[in-house]
Amino acid sequence: MPSLPSGPLPALGVMFFGATEADRSEDRYALVRGAAAAADRLGYTAVWTPERHFDAFGGLFPSPAVLGAALAAGTSRCQIRAGSVVAPLHDTLRIAEDWSVLDNLSGGGRVGISLGSGWNANDFVLAPDRYADRARRVQDAVTELRDLWAGRPVERRNGSGRTVQVAVQPTPLSPELPLWLTASGNPATFEAAGRLGTNLLTHLLGQDLDTLRERIDRYRAARAEAGHQGPGTVTLMLHTYATRDADNGWKAARTPLRGYLRTALELELRASAGGGAVSGGREVSIPALPEAVIDELLEERARRFHREASLIGTPEKCLRMLERVGAAGVDEIACLVDFGLPVEQVLDSLELLADTRYPGTDGTLADTDAGAGSREATVDRPLAEVAG
Repeated sequence: MPSLPSGPLPALGVMFFGATEADRSEDRYALVRGAAAAADRLGYTAVWTPERHFDAFGGLFPSPAVLGAALAAGTSRCQIRAGSVVAPLHDTLRIAEDWSVLDNLSGGGRVGISLGSGWNANDFVLAPDRYADRARRVQDAVTELRDLWAGRPVERRNGSGRTVQVAVQPTPLSPELPLWLTASGNPATFEAAGRLGTNLLTHLLGQDLDTLRERIDRYRAARAEAGHQGPGTVTLMLHTYATRDADNGWKAARTPLRGYLRTALELELRASAGGGAVSGGREVSIPALPEAVIDELLEERARRFHREASLIGTPEKCLRMLERVGAAGVDEIACLVDFGLPVEQVLDSLELLADTRYPGTDGTLADTDAGAGSREATVDRPLAEVAG
């Protein structure tokens, strides 16, 4: 087992993002259930599920609250989080209702939401009039969700045209709903998260670690300037496959990762063709590319992920990456695991990574009151500090 670096290391969570029906033809949610159970047993902080619509890429995840309820029933410790709820697609009342139900079902203290503005215009067939001002709407949703969670009523127009006040039922068990804001690289979103006092969910697509460090500094400066307590929690999504064999890590991950990236590229092509933005909110027209060029781009991108922007490789390589992102200001990793690897390899990877990150344990989290979430309670710091 490699020695643990001396500096603070991020906590570990599990995230799903891009799974398709084709990945698991017989039992489409086998990996989700299996990885969530492993995360709960191994002391991972949280399990994240996204909201995605109308496309094969991520098509298993149209409703994080529904899937979260199923995962809550099969777990007892880890937090159940959404990453991300596309806030402009929904009335904030429904978001609050759904997650209050889940808070009650899971016993309180285990739910959290990252709110995103959305980018794919095709998703907004559900709310076409909300696409243009989606960035404002997601920030407004933060304030209203906090009010609703605290029991304060909001005004809405009823079926007869009258303005009435309504509040959320059932009332949540948890006094606060931990909120993240999803930032795809736009510095303004990092600063908005700081001003709003939310946590932050981001990735390394389109930004390197030096850029990320600078943006995290801007996020925390904005938090401090707005008078919010504490530094907030920064969660970073990273593709993850830990293995003891250095050669096997790249060989096993290369083809699934290339397929994942191809499907993601095709989604952006369809979004661009629909007249909207691509991932990160950029409004560009993506030209048709020759297959040879696409293949070259995919190979370059896959190699970059493996080399610089993932937890793919040996325990030693993973620890070095954890140390680097921790030094950049990241508090928690959301380990992206659903990019095409077989279920058993994913589960083995999660166990190896947990043993690497949390040495001195026997591979499972002891059944004690300390672990209302993760080994952080006994290794570095309380989960409350990680969850924000």
